[in-house]
Amino acid sequence: MKRCALLVVLLFLAVGCTDARQRAAVRAVEAHAGHKATCTKSPRFTNTTVFVCDAKSGGGFCDRYRAKLTRQGFDVKLQARRVDCVLPPS
Repeated sequence: MKRCALLVVLLFLAVGCTDARQRAAVRAVEAHAGHKATCTKSPRFTNTTVFVCDAKSGGGFCDRYRAKLTRQGFDVKLQARRVDCVLPPS
């Protein structure tokens, strides 16, 4: 029973953490867009290389970007302008 409780606690801690790739994707989009950004999270136990990100563009809207990790860093491309600021589920 103690092992099960410990596993549940560790799972909640892991889910709440932002991983390094997601943080790097956010920084890459912010540098590209010039605005504050948020990106989808990496599902645990996967090697995520593509993130969908929103960067605030004003008036309650965001520009949507795709950030793909390459050997040279993140390749950031605009997908849509002035969309709602709700990211798809991770």
